[in-house]
Amino acid sequence: MTDHPQHTQSLSWFPILLATIATMSWAGNITLAKLVNANIPPLGLSFWRWAVAAIVLLPFVYKPMKDKWPLFKQHLRLVLLLSLLGVAGYNSLVYIALENTLSTNVVILQSASPLMILLVQFFLLKQAATLKQTLAILTSAIGVLLIITKGQLVTDFAIGNSELIALFGILVWATYSVLVQKLPDALKGLPILGYTVCLGVVMILPFYVAESVLYETMPISPQSIAISLYTGVFASGIAFWCWNTALMRMGAATTGQFMHLIPVFGLVFSMLLLGERMETYHYVGIAFIVSGLVIANIRRRATQESPSS
Repeated sequence: MTDHPQHTQSLSWFPILLATIATMSWAGNITLAKLVNANIPPLGLSFWRWAVAAIVLLPFVYKPMKDKWPLFKQHLRLVLLLSLLGVAGYNSLVYIALENTLSTNVVILQSASPLMILLVQFFLLKQAATLKQTLAILTSAIGVLLIITKGQLVTDFAIGNSELIALFGILVWATYSVLVQKLPDALKGLPILGYTVCLGVVMILPFYVAESVLYETMPISPQSIAISLYTGVFASGIAFWCWNTALMRMGAATTGQFMHLIPVFGLVFSMLLLGERMETYHYVGIAFIVSGLVIANIRRRATQESPSS
């Protein structure tokens, strides 16, 4: 009995680690997608990303998918919607946005995810934000604002069409993060990962074909193969499993806070890959972002420990 609180506390770090791995993978995905977008069309990258993910995941998800087939049919509409939002929609919109905006803008805009998750929860599930959730979001948002404005709280950061596409993509992702929790427990984990990835590939296919015929075909090159493998294995299969598991353990509101880490990792990757250097305002901004995550985690752990007190 005395070991139970310690066991719960140690387990609480596991979903935190998973959410961090997911956001780090997605930050790398955005940075690399910007690096190659001059040569690789957005829907081509989106399709092959998820096609590779489906191939890699199939040996692991086939049996769970087969076992849960009757349950899948019962919740077909929700699974189709999750496939459209989380797989086909969000990533394609981000890649399209990167065609005409900086990757830095896209990774920073990802920090709107926690606020959008709370808004979606309010409108779809009638769940109001707690005071500490609001405080956590505002604290992290200050850090994002400091990074956007280069240390000044006045900015000329313009929202153009590409930024609006990215914001819409973030809203799509927030809706996915809320709705995935409505699944029955037996479908969560590997079954839903397999179903959404496979269905998402089918949904992207006609748009990929149209892009190839009307706009640009996906080239076969070492670069395209490498980016497809990275996005398919790490930014898709592994990252989505990590994110979905964290969602089930921590809930959408708390897990959504970790989207603030995408700008942090994005800036680091830009420094390493593009030669950009970190300034003082970057470190101050990151401190605020991490503080927001700490506030959100304190709220969650206090909630977990209260029943045993």
